[in-house]
Amino acid sequence: MGQTLRRARGTSKGNIQAGYIIPPESKQRLADVSRRLGISASEGLELILEHLELDADGLPTWADRENIPEALPMAQAS
Repeated sequence: MGQTLRRARGTSKGNIQAGYIIPPESKQRLADVSRRLGISASEGLELILEHLELDADGLPTWADRENIPEALPMAQAS
């Protein structure tokens, strides 16, 4: 059996656990990429998020702006 990849001792102080439900394929992709990097999946996710390229509005550069609502619909004043 392979070695379990873990963070270095003390490097997760102050971190919180994120509980998101994602497709099994996405979790496996994260595990595969992280394993190739020689790090734990949590470190892999952290690095992916740290290196996520954002535009001037704070959205990922790959985001489809056509499908992002600009503002919540508000009731018109009568």
